[in-house]
Amino acid sequence: MKNVWLPTVVALSLFTIVGCSQESADSKTEDAMQSAEQTADEMGEAAEAQMEEASEYLSDAAITAKVKTALFDNGGLNSSNISVETRDRVVYLSGTVSSDVDAETAGQLAEGVDGVEDVENDIMVSGNY
Repeated sequence: MKNVWLPTVVALSLFTIVGCSQESADSKTEDAMQSAEQTADEMGEAAEAQMEEASEYLSDAAITAKVKTALFDNGGLNSSNISVETRDRVVYLSGTVSSDVDAETAGQLAEGVDGVEDVENDIMVSGNY
């Protein structure tokens, strides 16, 4: 009977060690998976923020192009001395025109473009035309 006792104790000890090692490995694997998932989530959020920023930039560029087209297409307005910039959907007009009416017309045309939230009209009237 003594001969059976020692192998049984050794076998139980090994199973306990293997079981503990397996639990430890499972725990480490789970921790690594959670860490990887968190990193992936953070990278996804960063990529989404960059895409939004790029989209806003493209929207501003598109708005600027549309405003310039609207100014150019208006036959009664000489838009060659009007500068257009857009930041965060706000259009900034500057430059010179020959009359107050032309300055107002430029502002109204800019306001009529899709996506424009506000217009800052700093166009000056110059009598040198």
